[in-house]
Amino acid sequence: MGLPFHAREDCTNSCPGNPGVLQEGCAPMLVSMSCREQNTAVDAIARPAHPPRSAPVYLPRTRLVDELLARAPRLRLLCAPAGYGKTALLNECLRQRTAEHCAWLDLEGRQLTLGQFCERLAASVGTEAREPLALLEWLARSPDVWWLVLDDYPAQSSPELDEWIDRLLRAQGQVQLWVSCRQRPSWKLPRLLLEGQLLELGAGQLAFDREEFDAVVTSFEASAEPVVRDTLWRQTHGWCAGTYLLLNAAGRQERAGELWMRDYLGGELLARVDADERKMLLGIAQLPRVSTAHCQQLWPDLDGGSIFLRLLQSQAFFLPLDNDAHWYCLLPAVARALQGEMSAAGISQLRLSACRLLCNDGFVDEAVELALSIGYVDEAACYMERLTLDWLLNERNLFTWLDWRARLPSRLLECTPNLIYMNARALLSSWRLDEAQACIARLARISPHPKASINVRILANWQALEGTLQGLLGNAEGAFEHCESALQHLELRDWQSSFLCYSTLARVSMAAGETLQAERLLQQCLALARHQGCLASEVLINADRIRQLILNGALTEAERLVRECFGLVARLSGRHSLMLGRLHLLQGELHLLRGELDASEKALRMALEHGTDSGDPYTLHALLGLSELHACRGDLEQARIYVSMATRAMQCAKIKDNCYQSVIVYQQLRLLARQEAWERMLPMAQAALASIRGDTPRLPPLHAPSLHQRIELMAALGEQGTGQVEAARQRLELLLADCSNRCFGNLVSEVRRALARIDAQSAASFSRETVPLAAPNVRAETRPGQELTPREVAVLKLVAQGLSNQEISNQLFISLNTVKAHTVHINHKLGVKRRTQAVMQAKAMGVLD
Repeated sequence: MGLPFHAREDCTNSCPGNPGVLQEGCAPMLVSMSCREQNTAVDAIARPAHPPRSAPVYLPRTRLVDELLARAPRLRLLCAPAGYGKTALLNECLRQRTAEHCAWLDLEGRQLTLGQFCERLAASVGTEAREPLALLEWLARSPDVWWLVLDDYPAQSSPELDEWIDRLLRAQGQVQLWVSCRQRPSWKLPRLLLEGQLLELGAGQLAFDREEFDAVVTSFEASAEPVVRDTLWRQTHGWCAGTYLLLNAAGRQERAGELWMRDYLGGELLARVDADERKMLLGIAQLPRVSTAHCQQLWPDLDGGSIFLRLLQSQAFFLPLDNDAHWYCLLPAVARALQGEMSAAGISQLRLSACRLLCNDGFVDEAVELALSIGYVDEAACYMERLTLDWLLNERNLFTWLDWRARLPSRLLECTPNLIYMNARALLSSWRLDEAQACIARLARISPHPKASINVRILANWQALEGTLQGLLGNAEGAFEHCESALQHLELRDWQSSFLCYSTLARVSMAAGETLQAERLLQQCLALARHQGCLASEVLINADRIRQLILNGALTEAERLVRECFGLVARLSGRHSLMLGRLHLLQGELHLLRGELDASEKALRMALEHGTDSGDPYTLHALLGLSELHACRGDLEQARIYVSMATRAMQCAKIKDNCYQSVIVYQQLRLLARQEAWERMLPMAQAALASIRGDTPRLPPLHAPSLHQRIELMAALGEQGTGQVEAARQRLELLLADCSNRCFGNLVSEVRRALARIDAQSAASFSRETVPLAAPNVRAETRPGQELTPREVAVLKLVAQGLSNQEISNQLFISLNTVKAHTVHINHKLGVKRRTQAVMQAKAMGVLD
């Protein structure tokens, strides 16, 4: 698996001929010598050997081997911390080449004088020229191609040795150096790069990519769940040794992976640094990020800035956090392993000092997290006061805020108007409406301010929150009253509240069927977000625009806008889970509407992953989308499992019932329709409609504006299925008018097809009585008992409309395989082979108009 591992044993299979020179015609030979073997160097030199034995567990690194062997520069440099598979990779490369002469020197990172180095190298290549200049001349004049492997080149090499190697790299001989090291040597590397004679791989290239990582995890722990794999990936970033050490592989006794990790780092990292560097490394492991300036301020007595630069140069497992290489953090797996080495008092003092520095540099969220980690809740609340709504909408910050909320006492959460407002926004975005209502009420009870203008401002912001709450509760009148009043008094600096009002009014209008008004309000939202330069707000309001386009049946325009929004998110740095989750969800729904099940599944799973990561309640729609997708494939059991998962996810997130329960019921109705369980489905649909109408009519959930009409459609299907055809027809005709008025174009098409199925059912019933007279020849050719069933007539009707099998599956709530079976039966009964022939034959029989 590309690990260096400590064992670098030498194979001792001999090759005939001169014992000092590796000969052509033999296996790819090289001499491997380590500093541990210096006392027996002469014996070892006299015996040529194969490359060091490969580790027992090894993953071939084909992509890296191909890159290293693709051309022949003078220097191939592998520079990375311990455990990135440098030695194993060199070994793999050498074993794939047979023509070159090779010499392998295992330097073990220990400093050598120029004389010691030349002595060992001369012995390895089999020459008596052991003086530095003589050896340099011998290598330059050698007619053979030599591969010289310097494994684990020392960080503190002598200047004379570095100068000698520089001269070797400039010489005209056929010498190619393969060097592995943990710190870039002090050679003239820029000149080699400009000459095209340098091929360098760092930790980023040497680490496992995700495919390699998954292969390693599978080989050691095939049963590892995806969440375990993802966690390990985030901890190691593909670090080879770390991946192996943290896996629960068999044969390693009962020690936890963290203990193995600490032992490994003790020998490979901490043992190679001095006391001051060790102290700083243990401190940096406690912090989310550091810079040279931060280290100087946190460890002024050690000249922390200079030590930090030395640690960076020594490849001590640091990851850059920005493109400017200003901010760094330790590899998470390494930081975690080192965190237990400091006292609790030392950790608290260091983190408290770092909080202030991070906050001053704009990393307020990291300052909050650090303060909470050491129990300084008052400081954490003070830092939270500085965060903005722009921050809340980005990355996975909604989830982060709700996590902080659970860890802070209520007295601190409600100590200022801004904190109350931020908490209310987070709770509204999470559909935790009971908590949001209490929070908004607390803002209304704040003591009046001496300045009237400030009181007006607080009241306007309260109304923006209250109007949004009323909209989410289904109260259209209350939403309009509060939001329109707030918009009259909100100041420019409160543009986020204005944005919230326009957004709420647009979604309420959409749910109420005021399509043109909704479009106007969405455009106002969009303009406001763009004027303020807030890409997050722009993308989120575009998600509502896409939802309306899908409702209107403008799928091509919706797809175009989805692509545009993905492009906007790509311009932002960081992992924007909230926005990506919404976009992947819409993309998955569009694929599902087009019958592209595989593409839909991929998008919906991405939506679920991002939504879960960000704490977005829209994971409800991702789970129900996956339920519908599996139902389309005929896997109703898995479809029901996803419905149960959706219910559990909403309950665990403390989401109010009215935000999701009716959506769950609708999906359950769809599954019953696919089973043709009409007797169970109809009373369930009627009960849902009764609940919707109630004593006080309520809007549907704002995230499902056509839900009421869709449940009406389910009721009509139930009536048709139970033989109440005229009742179904009347309901569908009223529903068609309602959907047309609301511009629910996509639903209009579904209702029309449902009416067509009723007509087809009536036509099939009529044809059984009249066909013998209308087409005696056709009737005579149809064997007794082979008449088309009502379901087959319904399928044939949709075939005649030009629908694909997948579209027929979606319209009739049956699996794709069932549709195919129906078409086979239809062709057989009608005595035809093609769909077009079946339609023509059915028209001749009078089954179709």
